[in-house]
Amino acid sequence: MMAAFSAREHHKDASIVIVDHTFELGRKILVAGAGRGNLTNANVEDDDYVHFHGNPNVIKEIFSQYNGKKIQTFFENLGVPLYEEQKTGRGKIFPIVDNAKTVRDILVDELQKQHIEILTSTEVTGISQKEHGWNISTDKDDILSQSLILACGGMTYPSLGSNGLGYILARSIGHTIVEPVPSAVPLVTKSVLCHFLQGERITMEVSTKEHTYVGDVLFTQYGISGTAIFDISRDISIQLNRQHTHSVPLYLSFFPLVGKNEVLEIVEKRLLRDPHQSVARSLWGLFTVKVANALCAAANIQKETTASTLTQEEKMNLVSTLTRYELTITGTRGWNEAEFTSGGVAMDEVDTRTLASKKVPHLYIAGELLDIDGDVGGYNLSWAWASGWVAGQCKSV
Repeated sequence: MMAAFSAREHHKDASIVIVDHTFELGRKILVAGAGRGNLTNANVEDDDYVHFHGNPNVIKEIFSQYNGKKIQTFFENLGVPLYEEQKTGRGKIFPIVDNAKTVRDILVDELQKQHIEILTSTEVTGISQKEHGWNISTDKDDILSQSLILACGGMTYPSLGSNGLGYILARSIGHTIVEPVPSAVPLVTKSVLCHFLQGERITMEVSTKEHTYVGDVLFTQYGISGTAIFDISRDISIQLNRQHTHSVPLYLSFFPLVGKNEVLEIVEKRLLRDPHQSVARSLWGLFTVKVANALCAAANIQKETTASTLTQEEKMNLVSTLTRYELTITGTRGWNEAEFTSGGVAMDEVDTRTLASKKVPHLYIAGELLDIDGDVGGYNLSWAWASGWVAGQCKSV
């Protein structure tokens, strides 16, 4: 949609058509921000790309042409006032109406106003070069076009239309595809904590050798989910699903950003309050009864163990459980539960400034189909808007 808006802006008299195999446009927008429409992020700046993964030169070049302020202005001009969510402090930008469907409907209505043809329920079966452009074969009629933009998205939410067609089309004309894997995805593991804490959501620190995040962790029957897990899942998914590593260690702390010695002091003070009560009872108040009991089980402390009978080894096991509990991650959940795709068309095969294909003329590639993805919080949609706008210029350099 954004590529079409840009094409109309830069080519006033062109005939522009969007071809979509689903029954309506923009279905993924409907699930953005849990249906509220997290459209972009206040921290999308020209010189700050720590929230994006991929070729930094491409990211910098694209956002230098269409930055976060331009994205927000675009929506404001469509009559969609925005606000920054304050409760998370993560810079998420939402529409005032807090309704993604309304935003999608406005976009579709504006496309129609700008006389952009929309072909839904139309399956593209192949693309081939012609002397002066492209032939797009569909399950209905063929379409002849001077320029072609592939903006097919990634693999997430296949129920909303992501079927991997973009990778098939790009590969068919010679592009290399970095193997797509799910990102911002729940993780699969087995542990005592997951067994006892199914359904519990706790603010925790999660870490690997490379990264540390603080946020919600949701314990499930298959493992763990939640915002902190989504934040840290990308590299884990690449190791498991692309590099085929057998397992990856992940560490949890129930005391985010607090040192082990400080936690030891906290635990010892609580144990001294009543040496005759159970260790689990000593933790009540710091944690719920359910969580306190699960923590003792994970630390191999028996129910009848009191503060006075707790050995030094058991106490240190408890502190380790509280501050660095190791989970062995053996897999990720599938595309239906992932928010983003990591991987796609190799960026060294795309022009940094225009997103034009280096393989074939008059082809442009945008959005999640490229091997660039962002963190949770509106960054991926920001990339979709910005890259779509640049590709829509259909400008060769």
